[in-house]
Amino acid sequence: MSNRSIIGPLLAGSSLLCLALSLPAAADSADDTIVVTATRSAQSLDRALARTSVVTRADIELSQAPDLLELLRQQAGVDVVRTGGPGGQTSLFLRGSNSNHVLVLIDGVRVAAAGTGAFAWELIDPAIVERIEIVRGPRAARWGSDAIGGVIQIFTRQADGTSVRAAYGRYRDRSLSASFGGPAAGLTLAGRRVGGFSSQNERGFAFDPDDDGLELFSAAGGGSSRLGSGDLIWSGRLSDGEIEFDQGVSEVSNYAARVEYQLDPTGDWRWSGSTGLYRDRLDTETAFGRSENNTRRLQAGLIGERTLGPQSAWLVGVDAWQESAVERGNWSDSRSNLGAWTGVDARRGALDYEVSLRADRDELFGSALTGNLAAGWRPGEDWRVFASAGRAFRAPNFSQLFSPGFFGAFAGNPDLDPETSVSLEAGADWQFAAVGGLSLSLFQTRIDDLIDFAGEDFQAINVRRARIQGAELAYRLESERWRGRAQWTWQEAEDRDSGLALLRRPDEKASISLDRLFNGGHWLGAELVYVGERVDVGRVDLPSHVLINLRGGWQLSESLRLEGRLENAGDRVYEPAFGFNAARRALFVALSYRG
Repeated sequence: MSNRSIIGPLLAGSSLLCLALSLPAAADSADDTIVVTATRSAQSLDRALARTSVVTRADIELSQAPDLLELLRQQAGVDVVRTGGPGGQTSLFLRGSNSNHVLVLIDGVRVAAAGTGAFAWELIDPAIVERIEIVRGPRAARWGSDAIGGVIQIFTRQADGTSVRAAYGRYRDRSLSASFGGPAAGLTLAGRRVGGFSSQNERGFAFDPDDDGLELFSAAGGGSSRLGSGDLIWSGRLSDGEIEFDQGVSEVSNYAARVEYQLDPTGDWRWSGSTGLYRDRLDTETAFGRSENNTRRLQAGLIGERTLGPQSAWLVGVDAWQESAVERGNWSDSRSNLGAWTGVDARRGALDYEVSLRADRDELFGSALTGNLAAGWRPGEDWRVFASAGRAFRAPNFSQLFSPGFFGAFAGNPDLDPETSVSLEAGADWQFAAVGGLSLSLFQTRIDDLIDFAGEDFQAINVRRARIQGAELAYRLESERWRGRAQWTWQEAEDRDSGLALLRRPDEKASISLDRLFNGGHWLGAELVYVGERVDVGRVDLPSHVLINLRGGWQLSESLRLEGRLENAGDRVYEPAFGFNAARRALFVALSYRG
């Protein structure tokens, strides 16, 4: 990659940094942001020893992003690839790990398909999202299987009164959402229909020049109430859609529900118990035939937290889940997992530290022991340096275990072992008084027993090893008039046996987002996203590209607002994946009402 290709992003980032240092004090700081995903307990963002990014409802509304891809691609350490337009299969790589090395939760419920281990990011409408927490680095010692690259938790929207939003844009993109209710009970409904464009181009393996569209309906509800000696908290989500692609069409539906009961504190202890359900169905029809995949997962958990001091806590927990999957006409199976874990999160003077240990027992492959150790030291009020180490694993999915394959090839293997990893990280944080913060992270992950289809019959076996190392630099800005984010990520993700780069993961990426807030509720903003060169299927090299998005809003009255977003303002032509198209310049306008 040439030095010229990154000059633009670096200059823009430098300009943003200089601007931020000259801004007045912020209204909010990291001390005000509470996160829960990294440790499974509430803590302020500035105390978290695991690198955590937060996307709030305010960020979503300022961005006007039509899907999660546009929100997540701007986060440090996150690479997102979509094959085609809206509704296209979306893969997310966290810190260079595989797309199934990320534990995805929605309101605490595991939502990956049991058959493939993948999550359908394209089915989540931002209209039903309240916030997203992105935790980078191994978290298996708190959460169990899958959290090799990290954990992403989506919290569904909490209704606050009545709001309605209608939008229209290029490619016949129409959306409508409504939210109403309050803390006791609320509901958000969202629908989107897109005419689309051809997902593949002439280089694609199944090119068809027709438009590939999307129809998606989403609903999310939740609330809380007082019950006995505690609080009852509930949430539910539904997504149902039809996705067209050049080879055929898929009908998808999934839903998740969770109930949690939080007991009032008893002495130094606070206890909570929860149960959750997830169901998923994917029905695909192509010229080669029809397939149907179903997932069902039931989970339950108990967490106890004991206060050890003003900023210290000891946690213990037990998790259990039972999942079943069916690939119609090929295989069906089920399994269960039981995990017990404990952890201490504490502060002593200038030292923050975290210790975690977890044991899992899987019905199919046996036992796994994972742990995390992290410490941070504050040499001054605005500075912190830290280091951490962690071990994680991922259990084989049902397709890797039981799939009959195709004519004897690409078959599953019931004797597979879990994939395992060891990660190291070190970094530093600098808080600019009350204006913003700068963070630097250096990381390395080694993954063993990677599952691949190899040998004479391409059967699933534990054969590969990977090494991922890199650096992240992130900046955030919060003030009364400005809101900004900037990040730069460098990574080297390679197969340790062949020395070849892992597919679809760029060595370098950067993004900048900046919004100017005006009196009266108006705003103007811009995003810049740079994606470096990367290798795709067939060892094809894809060139780097830069995307610029513009957005703004005008408050017409106290309750009515006009919004606009211009995506790919430079009309850049690029391939997100080999043989697949990306959207050209597209204008979206919206009208929103809040009662």
